[in-house]
Amino acid sequence: MSKSLKGFITYSHKDAAAKDELRERLAVMEQKNEFTTWHDGQITAGDKWYEDISKNLAEVDILLYLVSAASLASKNCNKELAEALTADIKVIPIILEHCDWGHHQLAKFEVLPLKGKPISKWEDLSEGWQNVVDGIRAAVNKMQSQVDSSSTTSEAELRSEVAFERGNVQSLLAQMDKAIEAYSRAIELNPNHAASYINRGAAYWEKGELDCALADCNKAIELNPKLAQAYGNRGNVHLEKGELDRALTDCNKAIELNPKLAQAYNNRGAAYREKGELDRALADCNKAIELDPKLVEAYNNRGNVHREKGELDRALADCNKAIELDPKLAQAYNNRGTAYASKDELNSAIVNFTKAIELGPDYAEAYHNRGMVWLYLQEWENCRSDLSAARDVGVDITIGFRNVFESVAKFEEITRIQLPEDIAAMLTPSS
Repeated sequence: MSKSLKGFITYSHKDAAAKDELRERLAVMEQKNEFTTWHDGQITAGDKWYEDISKNLAEVDILLYLVSAASLASKNCNKELAEALTADIKVIPIILEHCDWGHHQLAKFEVLPLKGKPISKWEDLSEGWQNVVDGIRAAVNKMQSQVDSSSTTSEAELRSEVAFERGNVQSLLAQMDKAIEAYSRAIELNPNHAASYINRGAAYWEKGELDCALADCNKAIELNPKLAQAYGNRGNVHLEKGELDRALTDCNKAIELNPKLAQAYNNRGAAYREKGELDRALADCNKAIELDPKLVEAYNNRGNVHREKGELDRALADCNKAIELDPKLAQAYNNRGTAYASKDELNSAIVNFTKAIELGPDYAEAYHNRGMVWLYLQEWENCRSDLSAARDVGVDITIGFRNVFESVAKFEEITRIQLPEDIAAMLTPSS
């Protein structure tokens, strides 16, 4: 006989009636010793109420979160949710009414009733509640079967999987520090969990911590040398570090292991672009998009290739598609700004560089690019500000200028623009 699981009900006291209804509806499962529930109403007089809650939370398998406007606003409800996530507890949101839960972290979990239809909107409320009970029963049976199916699966390994899934949710929410914490917890519970190393490495990459990302990719490959994603991710790390041949080697291995891994083609295309092999880069970007038409990075990368080939309208089309897929992708706005600048549409370029900086306030390349457009527009104060911002975070603003114009004197001869002395000095390499 399977072990009985325990649930904790999180709710606003304004929804106490719904809590009582749920407990009554779960009575059959409790009678059959399948699933029992606990809630704060069971705290006796004189108990230290939150210590008692924390103690019971640590012992439960499932958190049932009754979702309403009141519970979303409740600090206690969300504190209980946070503790459940930290303790690797499965979370099941139960939607009581229309409210803003779709913009809450609960939106990343599978909710009840089916498709998130609020209990209050069921014509027959009892049917809505039974839908909830059926969903809870299915979750309980699945958790029990996972434990029963293999005597070799330890509780630590099961909790590792829960921590891994929590990390995935937090990655989707762009909460990389929390994601890294969750993946680290999964690895602590199961040091052989290769997928946790892969995803933690990806989170480190997002934060720019490339050495940590590389170490995690290496560990994932050590644990499973046939993980195409690990090679693809490591290729991306090498690309970011400027190690282009290593990047190509890893991307080739990823494609050998999984010829349908779109991200590996995109990463290889980016490496070829950096090496100046634009036709190969374009072919790989096309393949990535063929395999995954929603891979935003591939459109962004292909836009760069088209721009470098002088195909500016195609570059703009790809940037537009990337922005359509991800309106918050700062790099796509920066790249679109560069394409507009190449077309001498300088005001449109400024608009796009400004949007990139709005989305990424530390985006040095966008500051540099906007500063150069201000240069052409002879907006000297704005030019000084943006070039200084780029220089202060380590961009050598003289390199690109020198590659195009050789010197300040050559720029002034070609453009017939007289630079202010201080800006001319900024763009002149120190001897």
